[in-house]
Amino acid sequence: MAIVSVWFSLGCMYLALSWWDNAVEGRRFSGCRLVSKVADCNRLQLSSVPQDLPTDIEELFLDFNIIKSLDKNSLSIYPGLKNLSLRSNRLELIHIEAFKGIINLDSLSLQDNNIATGYSLVSKAFMFTPSLKNLDLSKNGLNEAMVTILLKNLNSLEYLAVDNNIIMRLDDTVFTGVSNLKELSLERNYIYEIDSGTFERLVNLKTLNLAFNNLPCVIDFGLTQLRVLNLSFNHLEWFQSQEIDVEFQLELLDISHNQLLFFPLLPKWHHLHTLLLSDNRMRFYADIFDLESSYEDFLIMENNSTNITTVNLWEEEIISDLSTLKFLDISMNQFKYLPDGFIGKMTSLTSLKLDWNCLETFSVLPMEIASSLTELDLSNNEILELRVDNVSQNVLGLRYFNLSRNNLQKLPRHIFSSMSDIATIDLSHNRLNLCSGSDSDMDCVDIRHITSLRHLHLSGCEMELDMQGHFCGTALTYLDLSDNRVNCLHSLMDTSRTLRFLSLRNSLECNFSAEFSAYQSLKFLDLSGNNLTTFPNSLTGLSLQSLDLRKNNLSSLPFISSYHQILRSLNILYISDNPFDCCELSWLNILRRLSSINISDLSRVTCKFSHRRMLVRDISESVHHSCQWKTGGTLLYLLLTMPISLTLLMALLLLYLTFKETLLQVLKRRCRRSNSY
Repeated sequence: MAIVSVWFSLGCMYLALSWWDNAVEGRRFSGCRLVSKVADCNRLQLSSVPQDLPTDIEELFLDFNIIKSLDKNSLSIYPGLKNLSLRSNRLELIHIEAFKGIINLDSLSLQDNNIATGYSLVSKAFMFTPSLKNLDLSKNGLNEAMVTILLKNLNSLEYLAVDNNIIMRLDDTVFTGVSNLKELSLERNYIYEIDSGTFERLVNLKTLNLAFNNLPCVIDFGLTQLRVLNLSFNHLEWFQSQEIDVEFQLELLDISHNQLLFFPLLPKWHHLHTLLLSDNRMRFYADIFDLESSYEDFLIMENNSTNITTVNLWEEEIISDLSTLKFLDISMNQFKYLPDGFIGKMTSLTSLKLDWNCLETFSVLPMEIASSLTELDLSNNEILELRVDNVSQNVLGLRYFNLSRNNLQKLPRHIFSSMSDIATIDLSHNRLNLCSGSDSDMDCVDIRHITSLRHLHLSGCEMELDMQGHFCGTALTYLDLSDNRVNCLHSLMDTSRTLRFLSLRNSLECNFSAEFSAYQSLKFLDLSGNNLTTFPNSLTGLSLQSLDLRKNNLSSLPFISSYHQILRSLNILYISDNPFDCCELSWLNILRRLSSINISDLSRVTCKFSHRRMLVRDISESVHHSCQWKTGGTLLYLLLTMPISLTLLMALLLLYLTFKETLLQVLKRRCRRSNSY
């Protein structure tokens, strides 16, 4: 009886558990994924808010559905909701009481909908969101008048996004209802004018994003409380701050991708650490204009008042204090020179980008470059020479120095010797030579015994490396020698112990035979574009992760089995643009069977068959059969030719006997003669 009771109890428990599992599955019947108090109902083609979810959920995601409206009871069964996202639906109408009772709603995303259709009702619905702090109204076809009405009941709001709408003008009435805003994004609108006083009531505003608009200029900027200002991708030709002795809290200013003609007139006192000014038309003009005629009067008309501001357009001295600046990007401008002491005033500067300008000279002097500078990019200029101090031993504290794509034909020989922290040097596409063991060549750059150097870029320098000693005393891990002339690997032997990346693209002779066995640390190797006819067998013993063999003259690869060390470590392989033999692709089948190896350009790999080129992936069965006949071997040829040979032999014998009658008769007589016993 006890046993029966036990089995009965277990059966009841099993039925209960089964019922519970079915119940749980029933809660997921609508397709939503439940995790704790979060319901993910994205991309389910829902036309209304699901009503079968747990009533205690706090976050509900309904993105990418087809919900057109929220009625009075759509959300009433979820009173604890804190985060609601309705992004990318077809939402047009929200009932006035749709949010009633959801007093803890903190974040609401209505991005990419049609709120403009019923914006007045939506504004009234916002009256029931007393705790709302985050609101996203992006991409809803809203103009400035609609935004003004939508925001009038949202005094609790701290973070607002109104991106991708059709706002054109801003005045002091738009944000009167959201005085507690901390972050405001107005990106990708059509704003061409902002009245003074528009942001005055937003005393807590810290971040303002006005990128991708049509602003022509910013004059009399006075938002002292602002920390981040993004004005990128506008049409600004001028930026001027108020000339007041008040400390601005500005930390990051982005005016990149505009039409600035002059360096911006920044506040006298600020906390700027990042200044982004790339892709403008800035330069200094003192070298082409008369300084005495450089003063211009600007007529500023606003609020029925007229002000005249006199500005020295060609003044090269920066009045603002730039001592707090750490990152300055003035790349992609038109600077031909920098005034004396321009960078020296930036005593905290750590990164300076000057690439893609028109610089012809640059001073690498302690008085011109701050000792704090660790990254300097001078690439893509027209620099012919660098001015250095031959006396001082404390030149720069650089870790990254990019001089690529200039007109340098020589550098001060020991320019890098006193840079004790230098880790990356890029000299690519300059006509330079490296010093070697011989000291006779004075027109060379000496990088020997720079123990901190790890990355060296020398692509396209037209240098010839044929002797050892160029890299003596270094511990390079990255070396790019592409588009040079490397006559032997012996010249790189000083790097063999530490090198992990090596590019020899378009740098080797076609009959080059190299021994890579010493490069046991090598992980990435580029041998493309070298017309190699044979694969260096020494590579099979390395633990390479990436190998590039494109644009060579290889007919096959020596992989006859998967035992090679390289096949156990290789992850990425490039082999296109080689004249592989279509009948000798057994090595490719081995590579394909190894799931760890990704032949990234396999779709472009071709092979030769009967003077034709074809894609490896498109080889037909007829080609395979032809290859089998071609590569069948001696035995196959013997088996095929033996019957034919025997037939021909018998035919020849019969012909011979037919036309030799006398011989045949002799044979007959001999055969008929009786033998004596």
